[in-house]
Amino acid sequence: MLFRIMLLFIATVVLNCPVIALAYDYDQEGTNKLMMQLIADIGGHDAVARNSGKTLRCSHGGTRKITITRNKGKTGYRGEYLNCNQNGSIRDGIFEIELQGNEVIKSTARRSKNGELFDAAMAGDTARVGKLIKAKADVNYAESIEISQGGTIDQWTPLMSAVAGGNRELVGMLVKAGAWVNYMNSLAVSPLWIAANSGQTDTVKYLVKHGAHVNNSNHEDVTPLMAAAMNGHLDVVKFLVGAKAKLDAVHKEGDSALMFAVARKHTDTARFLIDAGADVNIRNAFGVTALIISAAEGNEDIVKKLLEKKADTAVKTNDGKTALDVARAKGFTAIAEMLEKGL
Repeated sequence: MLFRIMLLFIATVVLNCPVIALAYDYDQEGTNKLMMQLIADIGGHDAVARNSGKTLRCSHGGTRKITITRNKGKTGYRGEYLNCNQNGSIRDGIFEIELQGNEVIKSTARRSKNGELFDAAMAGDTARVGKLIKAKADVNYAESIEISQGGTIDQWTPLMSAVAGGNRELVGMLVKAGAWVNYMNSLAVSPLWIAANSGQTDTVKYLVKHGAHVNNSNHEDVTPLMAAAMNGHLDVVKFLVGAKAKLDAVHKEGDSALMFAVARKHTDTARFLIDAGADVNIRNAFGVTALIISAAEGNEDIVKKLLEKKADTAVKTNDGKTALDVARAKGFTAIAEMLEKGL
């Protein structure tokens, strides 16, 4: 390579099962820990009579309801947690233990209505989501998910699942029920970013209409406009530009939406961005400009367009190469002639 063009690879997120911190059958040790947790969350042994069966607020949001019963030699423990943020941990689920004397005869956990809604949204089950919304499940309940590329994404919401699945009906249902359109997951990715990245024009328009911030960037400082441009989603790019997206924002290595479009050979998108007023002389961290990229890619149309917009032909990369040097090295004679003449 004569120079380095920094390009971000944005993979399509393929959703797998959520990562849930629930065990569905506990061993003796797990059961003992769960029992102690339930007793602590009701306020201790002395508070059982006072708090059993009552819904209690958790210190940093959500609720818990612990019920402890004794009948004919059996003791039952039931804990219902709804996004309970308490003592540095978040619990959500329904936990049940039943003892016959000191013998454990039941120790299970299952999803709460929040978790069920999360699962239904991931499965694209609009009917089930509708029923759970009516049951007052939390539409902003978030969990971690596994992704096909490996690893997990934390703080993933049902709305993100709906957008990632391309389910426009489900998106509308969740937003109307109060889903936060600007919720950002652990990669600083919002529902709008997901929609822009995958070219869902109608969903992008809907989310912006309902208050989505068009310039929220992800953890690599890639905005929705950049994501749409690098994937050649021209209709999305046009809409976002019209919605006042920042044309000349750059990601962490200095590339702009125009540079991404040129590097990915999305000529129509690049042409639109140039006509919309994108800065044609932005240099990234390696000294590369849109003109140098277009010369490297052999894109005569964009080289000509950039020259018409007074792109600087004298700019050099960090290793001292101009666009003309690059075109000659690549054997792009027509581009080299245009650069020599300045058009």
